[in-house]
Amino acid sequence: MPPRAQRVRADFPIMSYNTCLIESETPARAIAGVTCYRWAMTTPAAATDPALAHGTSFDPILTLASILDATPGSHAVLLGAGISVSAGVRSAWGVQQDLIRRIARAEGVVEPLDEPHEWYEKRFGVEAEYGPLLEALAPTRVERQALMREFFEPETLDPNKSAPKPSLAHRSLARLAKAGKLRIFLTLNFDHLMEKALRAEGIEPVVVRTVADIAGLAPLHTLPPVVVHLHGDYLSPEAMRNTTRELAAYGKKLKDFIARVLRDHALLAVGWSAEYDTALRKLVDAHLLERYTSYWIDLGELQPQASALADRKRFVQIQGAADDRIGRLADAVDAVADRQSRHPLSLAEAVRVTKRDLDGSRVAISTHDRLREELTRLREHPDLHRPISELAQESHPQLVDRLIEASLIPAGLVAAAAYWGDERTDRWWFDDLRRFSANRSESGLVRVLELPRLCGTMLYQAALVGSVAAGRFALTRRLLQATADRNAAQDKTLSQQLLAARNHAGSNAPSARALKALSPAFIEHLALGARAYEEAWEQAEVLAMVEELGADHLLEARRTQLETGRRKAVDAQREVEEANNDQARDHARQRLREAQEDEGGALGALTDRVNAIGVHVRYTSHLKDHHAAPAVEWLLSEVRREGPQHPLVRAGFGGGAAAGLEVMLEAVSVAVGRLGNDRAWAALPPGGGVLPGYIWVDTQQVPDF
Repeated sequence: MPPRAQRVRADFPIMSYNTCLIESETPARAIAGVTCYRWAMTTPAAATDPALAHGTSFDPILTLASILDATPGSHAVLLGAGISVSAGVRSAWGVQQDLIRRIARAEGVVEPLDEPHEWYEKRFGVEAEYGPLLEALAPTRVERQALMREFFEPETLDPNKSAPKPSLAHRSLARLAKAGKLRIFLTLNFDHLMEKALRAEGIEPVVVRTVADIAGLAPLHTLPPVVVHLHGDYLSPEAMRNTTRELAAYGKKLKDFIARVLRDHALLAVGWSAEYDTALRKLVDAHLLERYTSYWIDLGELQPQASALADRKRFVQIQGAADDRIGRLADAVDAVADRQSRHPLSLAEAVRVTKRDLDGSRVAISTHDRLREELTRLREHPDLHRPISELAQESHPQLVDRLIEASLIPAGLVAAAAYWGDERTDRWWFDDLRRFSANRSESGLVRVLELPRLCGTMLYQAALVGSVAAGRFALTRRLLQATADRNAAQDKTLSQQLLAARNHAGSNAPSARALKALSPAFIEHLALGARAYEEAWEQAEVLAMVEELGADHLLEARRTQLETGRRKAVDAQREVEEANNDQARDHARQRLREAQEDEGGALGALTDRVNAIGVHVRYTSHLKDHHAAPAVEWLLSEVRREGPQHPLVRAGFGGGAAAGLEVMLEAVSVAVGRLGNDRAWAALPPGGGVLPGYIWVDTQQVPDF
């Protein structure tokens, strides 16, 4: 659809994907509680129009998903050549070209034909049509079916050839049919890919191959999903339509049937060029239901005939590959049905599509655009730009709630990208974390100035936990070592700057609050499970403490002191064991006690350098002979067992040395143990009670596991 130059009303939703959709004058009708909008492409300048800055961005895929969920069966699907060509099926034009070339070879033409149809018309004086072509090459019906099967079922003639398989778009449409959202599929293609996709979902469709089949068809609302081959199929060669003359007019029975479908349904056209389908264009123009909005998905801009039809019938055009757009639609419909979180549709759909985009089978351009869009929207959130004096008058907890809510979708996208992405896709979001690490450069209440960092903390935690959950520890370390924005506190890392911001989030347990807020992205949409999510969160907290300790300028001196004390303790223990009289044994034991005290003092001094305040990590009094963090102790045992081959060591933690990482983990475990013990005692009610064996050190709550 060509760009329009009309101005956009500021109160209308704006979409900032490749196509921007706008209302012409008034909103379309509300359908079952879902407000639908008329959309069209804008000029590129519209994206920068100040009038659009405060509009609510909305994606037409999500609008259509809401409509299909609210009014299942409202749309009939019209499948054009675009959906089958992407699945590896020859187009009807391509099949005709091959048939003409075979006739040309039979006529003695040796050189390749660049324009087969022109040669045929010049040679025989008529336009090429399937009937004469097939009769010339295969006189009997059986021979004609065998000839056409070669194009659509090559494996039946040559076992070394593979049959075309339903594309992702076919499979996604079948998913929607299984969910009861779509029932009627009008196809202009000769293949059976739509039927195959439906059968793969356990649906046996009613298939209409010829006009004669329409006569005995029961009322459509009584049937299971129906696939109607408007131009015939390869098993009925005599009924196949493709030429300009064949597509110019339909017989009465076919026209009446199509008109009936169009009067009762809106259309979801997929990969339909419409340029040569004169009869079908006229029927759509005359009969298409406009009670519901029709949609047209095509790879590029529509050609003139199609564009004019789309304008007249008020289609919403969605540009992009059918696999991506229909796949997103199916995911979005699932998300509507599953919604549980505050932003269920957008968060679920965004994470699911990101997962599909980053599975390695396609170029994830849509994920790049989606990330850029959502992160830009968060940076432009009104609460991050309103006057400080105005913000200071509002309830701070309400401000925090709004910004946490606004951060959920971009944080979910970042989590998914960190989990499924790679070094190439990390660049799409990494620098945005820095942009959220600086306070507002004004005077005012500190907690108000730090609001941008609150959003940054949500994004940072999402990325950090996503990288740990995926075992992408090189990314984890890069996140922990990255420097903050140059306008943030001098010489601070992102970790120091953003994780510190949790202490101003209006909660006694900011990390636990962030964990709860991000849980839908990880548990419901990344499908980690509650326990795996909390374990990944704990490990991320532990590694943040390890990396911060590793950057401490006193680390080497404290670690050398600890190693010296341990060597002395080992030597003294050996002397105790080798002493041959009581006096020598007593002296050795004294040296052992002194060495152990030195070792304990050195470990304590190292532990003092660990900041465990505010971390969401478990503490236990039931492990070994000291208070400790079970998650850290488990990690410590793994490092001791695997040594240099442990993934954390290979990622560079502990200076790339297992011994160095072991010492740091020991110090972190003791630091969490100390804090946890203090918190456990402090949590006892007045008059005493039972001291819990396990608690979260930040919330003083007993863990579920």
